[in-house]
Amino acid sequence: MVRLKNRWLLFEIVFEDTLQRSTSTKNVETLSSKDVYSAIKDSIKTNFGDYGVGCVAASLNVKYFSPFTNIGVLRVSRDHYHIAWGAMTFISQIKTKNCLLRVLYLGATIKQCQLSAIDYDRDQILLLKRQAELHDDAESLDVDELLEQSKSQILAIE
Repeated sequence: MVRLKNRWLLFEIVFEDTLQRSTSTKNVETLSSKDVYSAIKDSIKTNFGDYGVGCVAASLNVKYFSPFTNIGVLRVSRDHYHIAWGAMTFISQIKTKNCLLRVLYLGATIKQCQLSAIDYDRDQILLLKRQAELHDDAESLDVDELLEQSKSQILAIE
């Protein structure tokens, strides 16, 4: 039996209006992991053609994506992770929103990727809390609940 070896990419989506974005999500269209997966797969097809899609099609999967902190975890085969990483750098918009994808961590095990994601997620949620306090909008953001929810979702990745 052959063991399939994967690489795990922790990535962040940085939107054009990140600095002006408010902490409330009213009237804001949020992204899902399906939207991110579609954008990455389309970018692979555009930039690497049928060869690229064929190489990563069996292993490419967005295992986690948080619309609050805009971070996600992508699984791809070890031999072809560079194709996925390259395609991610060429993405300039997702669902008509201008953005860029930044890879924060590349790991061989899901456990190390989870630990990096939890640390980064915690930092981003605390940053959201500080921004909410500056805009007198602290009531709408329950930080402890978001931290626990984020941690449990990340640890549930298999």
